[in-house]
Amino acid sequence: DDYKGDPALDAGLVGAAQAVEHYEIARYGTLIAWAEQLGKSDAVKLLNETLKEEVATDEALTGLGEGGVNERALEKAA
Repeated sequence: DDYKGDPALDAGLVGAAQAVEHYEIARYGTLIAWAEQLGKSDAVKLLNETLKEEVATDEALTGLGEGGVNERALEKAA
């Protein structure tokens, strides 16, 4: 309730979502390596597609942060 409607909440949510994306990117990288070692080319293809989606989401979240979410949170705190 303390942060309801506060730009800091938006910045925090973006940061938390980006942390999740980074975790997912790391996991997909590991799964791709394992699938390659096992010769599972069909799985590698699907995992690479999903990895690209995760990277795109991470980039979109970076855009939100750099696009003003973080600045608005700092301005409100000042």
